[in-house]
Amino acid sequence: MDRKAWDKMISASGLVIAIVLIVVGALAIYGGNFGRQSVQDRLTPERVSFPPLSSMTAAEQASVGKYAGQLVDTGPEAEAFSRYIGGHLAEVNGGKTYSETSAAARADGLDPTTAADLQVKADTLFKGETLRSILLNAYGWWTVATIALYAGIFMVLAGIVMAFLSFLGFRHAGRREEPVTITVPETETARPVGVNA
Repeated sequence: MDRKAWDKMISASGLVIAIVLIVVGALAIYGGNFGRQSVQDRLTPERVSFPPLSSMTAAEQASVGKYAGQLVDTGPEAEAFSRYIGGHLAEVNGGKTYSETSAAARADGLDPTTAADLQVKADTLFKGETLRSILLNAYGWWTVATIALYAGIFMVLAGIVMAFLSFLGFRHAGRREEPVTITVPETETARPVGVNA
C-alpha cells in the first residue's frame, strides 16, 4: 500500500472516531444535564431546607454549616442533609437503628408502655432512615449525572481535536506528490586517457 492511500485510510479512521466521540459525548452531555435537572426537579418541590446557622449545634455547623438556610435542591445538598438527619436519628434511641429498635419493641415480656415507646421511636427512625435513603439516592444520581456531563464534554472536545487532525491528514494526503522516477541514461564505460578503441 502506498503512502498516500495509507494517509487517507488513517485520516478516514480518525474521522470516524471523531464522529463517534462527538455523538457519544453529546449524548452524555444531554444525559448528564437531564440527570442533574431531574434530581433538582424532584428535590425542589419538597421544600426541604437547612435550618439557619444560629439554630445548629457546633457539630452540625462543622458538618453542614455551609448550607445553613439553603433549600435542598442539588445532590451535594441532599447528601449533607442526610448527614444532618443522621445526627438527629442517632439521638432517638441511643444510636440504635430502626431495625434494632423495632426488634426491641416486639420482644417478648415487655410491658405495654415500654413497647409503645419503642414503637414510636421505631416509627421515627423508619421515617428518618427512609428520608436519608431517598436523599442519598438523589445524591448518587446527581453524582452519576455529573460524571456523565464532564465525560461528555471531554469526549466532544477530543472528537473536535480528532476531526481537526483527520482534516490535516486528508490535506497532507492530497498534497503529497507521487514519487518521481528519474531515468539515468546508460553511460559509456570510462576509458583510460590516451587509449584508443
